[in-house]
Amino acid sequence: MPPEAVSLALAASIYPPALAAVIALGRGVEVRLRVVLFVIAAYCTGLVTGALVLFLFRELDATRKQVITPAAGLYVAGGSVLLFVAARLRRDSPPASTRPGGGSRIDRYLQSRRLVAVLGVILYVVPSPIFVGAVKSIVDTNVSAAQALAYLAQILLLMLWLIELPMLMLVAFPTHSVGALERVNAWFAAHGRRLLVLASAGLGIYLIVVGVVELAG
Repeated sequence: MPPEAVSLALAASIYPPALAAVIALGRGVEVRLRVVLFVIAAYCTGLVTGALVLFLFRELDATRKQVITPAAGLYVAGGSVLLFVAARLRRDSPPASTRPGGGSRIDRYLQSRRLVAVLGVILYVVPSPIFVGAVKSIVDTNVSAAQALAYLAQILLLMLWLIELPMLMLVAFPTHSVGALERVNAWFAAHGRRLLVLASAGLGIYLIVVGVVELAG
Protein backbone atom coordinates (compact mmCIF):
# COMPACT_ATOMS: atom_id res chain seq x y z
CA MET A 1 0.00 0.00 0.00
CA PRO A 2 1.39 3.47 -0.84
CA PRO A 3 2.89 5.21 2.24
CA GLU A 4 1.16 8.44 1.23
CA ALA A 5 -2.22 6.68 1.32
CA VAL A 6 -1.49 5.35 4.80
CA SER A 7 -0.55 8.76 6.21
CA LEU A 8 -3.56 10.44 4.60
CA ALA A 9 -5.92 7.72 5.82
CA LEU A 10 -4.68 8.22 9.38
CA ALA A 11 -5.09 11.98 8.99
CA ALA A 12 -8.63 11.51 7.69
CA SER A 13 -9.48 9.42 10.76
CA ILE A 14 -9.49 12.63 12.83
CA TYR A 15 -13.16 13.29 12.18
CA PRO A 16 -14.96 14.96 15.14
CA PRO A 17 -18.56 14.05 14.15
CA ALA A 18 -17.70 10.35 13.87
CA LEU A 19 -15.79 10.53 17.14
CA ALA A 20 -18.84 12.04 18.84
CA ALA A 21 -20.97 9.25 17.40
CA VAL A 22 -18.69 6.45 18.54
CA ILE A 23 -18.56 7.89 22.05
CA ALA A 24 -22.37 7.86 22.17
CA LEU A 25 -22.50 4.24 20.96
CA GLY A 26 -21.63 3.05 24.46
CA ARG A 27 -24.97 4.26 25.82
CA GLY A 28 -28.47 2.81 25.60
CA VAL A 29 -29.71 -0.62 24.58
CA GLU A 30 -28.53 -3.05 21.88
CA VAL A 31 -25.07 -1.53 22.01
CA ARG A 32 -23.34 -4.35 20.11
CA LEU A 33 -25.84 -4.39 17.26
CA ARG A 34 -25.87 -0.62 16.87
CA VAL A 35 -22.10 -0.26 16.77
CA VAL A 36 -21.82 -3.03 14.15
CA LEU A 37 -24.51 -1.39 12.00
CA PHE A 38 -22.81 1.99 12.28
CA VAL A 39 -19.38 0.67 11.28
CA ILE A 40 -20.77 -1.40 8.39
CA ALA A 41 -22.74 1.57 7.06
CA ALA A 42 -19.74 3.89 7.36
CA TYR A 43 -17.36 1.41 5.73
CA CYS A 44 -19.68 0.55 2.83
CA THR A 45 -20.37 4.22 2.19
CA GLY A 46 -16.67 5.05 2.19
CA LEU A 47 -15.98 2.11 -0.12
CA VAL A 48 -18.61 3.20 -2.64
CA THR A 49 -17.65 6.88 -2.67
CA GLY A 50 -13.94 6.01 -2.70
CA ALA A 51 -14.43 3.64 -5.63
CA LEU A 52 -16.26 6.34 -7.58
CA VAL A 53 -13.41 8.79 -6.97
CA LEU A 54 -10.86 6.10 -7.81
CA PHE A 55 -12.42 5.24 -11.15
CA LEU A 56 -12.91 8.92 -11.96
CA PHE A 57 -9.19 9.53 -11.49
CA ARG A 58 -8.37 6.46 -13.56
CA GLU A 59 -10.68 7.55 -16.37
CA LEU A 60 -9.04 10.95 -16.42
CA ASP A 61 -5.63 9.26 -16.37
CA ALA A 62 -4.78 11.44 -13.38
CA THR A 63 -1.12 10.77 -12.78
CA ARG A 64 1.28 13.21 -11.13
CA LYS A 65 2.73 14.20 -14.48
CA GLN A 66 -0.57 14.71 -16.29
CA VAL A 67 -3.02 16.14 -13.78
CA ILE A 68 -3.40 19.92 -13.72
CA THR A 69 -3.84 20.11 -9.97
CA PRO A 70 -1.04 17.95 -8.50
CA ALA A 71 -1.45 15.63 -5.55
CA ALA A 72 0.56 18.13 -3.50
CA GLY A 73 -2.39 20.50 -3.74
CA LEU A 74 -4.57 17.87 -2.06
CA TYR A 75 -2.08 17.69 0.81
CA VAL A 76 -2.31 21.45 1.24
CA ALA A 77 -6.11 21.37 0.99
CA GLY A 78 -6.38 18.54 3.50
CA GLY A 79 -4.02 20.29 5.91
CA SER A 80 -6.01 23.49 5.60
CA VAL A 81 -9.22 21.62 6.39
CA LEU A 82 -7.64 20.16 9.53
CA LEU A 83 -6.40 23.58 10.66
CA PHE A 84 -9.90 24.96 10.12
CA VAL A 85 -11.34 22.12 12.19
CA ALA A 86 -8.82 22.82 14.96
CA ALA A 87 -9.71 26.52 14.96
CA ARG A 88 -13.45 25.82 15.09
CA LEU A 89 -13.07 23.28 17.89
CA ARG A 90 -10.97 25.72 19.90
CA ARG A 91 -13.40 28.60 19.42
CA ASP A 92 -16.81 26.89 19.59
CA SER A 93 -18.63 26.13 22.82
CA PRO A 94 -18.61 22.53 24.15
CA PRO A 95 -21.07 20.15 22.48
CA ALA A 96 -24.48 19.64 24.00
CA SER A 97 -23.58 16.18 25.30
CA THR A 98 -21.15 17.72 27.80
CA ARG A 99 -23.66 20.23 29.19
CA PRO A 100 -25.91 19.42 32.13
CA GLY A 101 -29.48 18.44 31.37
CA GLY A 102 -29.48 16.14 28.36
CA GLY A 103 -27.70 14.44 25.49
CA SER A 104 -26.89 15.71 22.05
CA ARG A 105 -28.85 15.04 18.87
CA ILE A 106 -26.30 12.37 17.92
CA ASP A 107 -26.98 10.61 21.24
CA ARG A 108 -30.67 10.39 20.37
CA TYR A 109 -30.01 9.21 16.82
CA LEU A 110 -27.80 6.38 18.03
CA GLN A 111 -30.58 4.76 20.05
CA SER A 112 -32.31 3.67 16.81
CA ARG A 113 -30.83 0.85 14.70
CA ARG A 114 -32.18 2.37 11.48
CA LEU A 115 -30.93 5.87 12.27
CA VAL A 116 -27.54 4.47 13.29
CA ALA A 117 -27.10 3.09 9.77
CA VAL A 118 -28.41 6.32 8.22
CA LEU A 119 -25.99 8.36 10.31
CA GLY A 120 -23.09 6.16 9.20
CA VAL A 121 -24.01 6.89 5.58
CA ILE A 122 -24.49 10.63 6.13
CA LEU A 123 -21.15 11.08 7.88
CA TYR A 124 -19.15 9.44 5.08
CA VAL A 125 -21.14 9.99 1.89
CA VAL A 126 -19.16 13.15 1.01
CA PRO A 127 -15.43 12.32 0.78
CA SER A 128 -13.09 14.74 2.52
CA PRO A 129 -10.18 16.36 0.62
CA ILE A 130 -7.80 14.22 2.70
CA PHE A 131 -9.56 11.01 1.66
CA VAL A 132 -9.55 12.14 -1.98
CA GLY A 133 -5.80 12.70 -1.63
CA ALA A 134 -5.40 9.15 -0.32
CA VAL A 135 -7.32 7.79 -3.31
CA LYS A 136 -5.19 9.91 -5.64
CA SER A 137 -2.02 8.41 -4.17
CA ILE A 138 -3.40 4.95 -4.96
CA VAL A 139 -4.04 5.95 -8.58
CA ASP A 140 -0.48 7.26 -8.83
CA THR A 141 0.88 3.74 -8.23
CA ASN A 142 -0.55 2.69 -11.63
CA VAL A 143 -1.64 -0.71 -10.31
CA SER A 144 -4.51 -2.72 -11.75
CA ALA A 145 -8.09 -1.82 -10.94
CA ALA A 146 -8.44 -4.86 -8.69
CA GLN A 147 -5.29 -3.99 -6.75
CA ALA A 148 -6.39 -0.36 -6.44
CA LEU A 149 -9.70 -1.48 -4.95
CA ALA A 150 -7.81 -3.72 -2.51
CA TYR A 151 -5.69 -0.73 -1.45
CA LEU A 152 -8.86 1.32 -1.04
CA ALA A 153 -10.40 -1.33 1.22
CA GLN A 154 -7.25 -1.31 3.35
CA ILE A 155 -7.01 2.46 3.76
CA LEU A 156 -10.67 2.54 4.79
CA LEU A 157 -9.84 0.14 7.62
CA LEU A 158 -7.18 2.62 8.76
CA MET A 159 -9.41 5.64 8.31
CA LEU A 160 -12.23 4.18 10.40
CA TRP A 161 -10.16 2.85 13.29
CA LEU A 162 -11.84 5.21 15.78
CA ILE A 163 -15.16 3.44 15.26
CA GLU A 164 -13.80 -0.01 14.46
CA LEU A 165 -11.98 -0.36 17.78
CA PRO A 166 -15.13 -0.03 19.94
CA MET A 167 -16.90 -2.51 17.66
CA LEU A 168 -14.15 -5.10 18.17
CA MET A 169 -14.21 -4.48 21.92
CA LEU A 170 -17.95 -5.03 22.09
CA VAL A 171 -17.84 -8.20 19.98
CA ALA A 172 -14.86 -9.77 21.76
CA PHE A 173 -15.53 -8.61 25.33
CA PRO A 174 -19.26 -7.88 25.61
CA THR A 175 -19.33 -8.05 29.41
CA HIS A 176 -16.66 -5.47 30.09
CA SER A 177 -16.68 -3.28 26.99
CA VAL A 178 -19.68 -1.10 27.85
CA GLY A 179 -18.08 -0.06 31.12
CA ALA A 180 -14.79 0.64 29.33
CA LEU A 181 -16.58 2.76 26.73
CA GLU A 182 -18.33 4.72 29.47
CA ARG A 183 -14.94 5.48 31.01
CA VAL A 184 -13.73 6.57 27.58
CA ASN A 185 -16.84 8.75 27.32
CA ALA A 186 -16.02 10.44 30.62
CA TRP A 187 -12.38 10.97 29.60
CA PHE A 188 -13.32 12.49 26.26
CA ALA A 189 -15.91 14.69 27.92
CA ALA A 190 -13.10 16.21 29.97
CA HIS A 191 -10.16 16.10 27.53
CA GLY A 192 -11.45 15.12 24.08
CA ARG A 193 -11.84 18.63 22.67
CA ARG A 194 -8.29 19.63 23.60
CA LEU A 195 -6.93 16.38 22.14
CA LEU A 196 -8.79 16.93 18.86
CA VAL A 197 -7.50 20.49 18.60
CA LEU A 198 -3.90 19.37 19.07
CA ALA A 199 -4.20 16.37 16.75
CA SER A 200 -5.98 18.32 13.99
CA ALA A 201 -3.54 21.22 14.17
CA GLY A 202 -0.48 18.95 14.19
CA LEU A 203 -1.64 16.82 11.26
CA GLY A 204 -2.77 19.90 9.37
CA ILE A 205 0.64 21.54 9.66
CA TYR A 206 2.34 18.29 8.66
CA LEU A 207 0.23 17.88 5.51
CA ILE A 208 0.72 21.49 4.46
CA VAL A 209 4.49 21.18 4.86
CA VAL A 210 4.53 17.95 2.81
CA GLY A 211 2.41 19.59 0.11
CA VAL A 212 4.58 22.70 -0.07
CA VAL A 213 7.75 20.60 -0.29
CA GLU A 214 6.30 18.57 -3.16
CA LEU A 215 5.15 21.70 -4.98
CA ALA A 216 8.58 23.26 -4.57
CA GLY A 217 10.27 20.10 -5.81
